[in-house]
Parts: sequence; C-alpha cells; structure tokens
Amino acid sequence: MSGFPLSQRVALVLVFAGIGLAVVGSALAAVLDKPAWRWLSAGAVVIQLIGWVLYGRARRVGGA
Repeated sequence: MSGFPLSQRVALVLVFAGIGLAVVGSALAAVLDKPAWRWLSAGAVVIQLIGWVLYGRARRVGGA
C-alpha cells in the first residue's frame, strides 16, 4: 500500500480533527456567545499542535 505510514496518518488525522473542532468551536462561540465554545476552540488548537508534533517526529525519525 502506498502513501503515508500509519504513524503519519494518525498524526494528520489529529491535525485535521483539531482544525475542524477549532472551526466549529469558533463558529459556535460567535453565534451563541458562550465561554464553553471558546474552551473547545482552545482545546482543538492543542490537539492540532500535538498532531503536528507527531507528524514532524514521524517524518524525521520514521515513526512516532
């Protein structure tokens, strides 16, 4: 099977999940004006950061 190794795919899934949660959280925070949605956006940024770190490690070392 060609493409990314499993560790890179998992890392990229975390990155895109973080992006999606950040967008949803930001939109809901703007519409509903509730602080909880801002916390969701902040958590999503952390998830995205973890994904990027794992992806970079997998690219350099060959596995996360």
